[in-house]
Amino acid sequence: MKAAIFEKPGLENLEIKQDVKEPKLTDHDVLIKVKLCGVNPIDHMVISGAVPVRPLPTYRAVK
Repeated sequence: MKAAIFEKPGLENLEIKQDVKEPKLTDHDVLIKVKLCGVNPIDHMVISGAVPVRPLPTYRAVK
């Protein structure tokens, strides 16, 4: 199973791993087979480091 792993900003930190263990599923989980995926422009700017990233969780209080 392949996985794209992104741990911190920077294109050099996006790693495509060929052999990742298949996750153990519980009664409330679903495993979906993905044939094709893409990266939207905002995600690409974050991955490339062009946009600063706030630490998670990111939220704003609503007044």
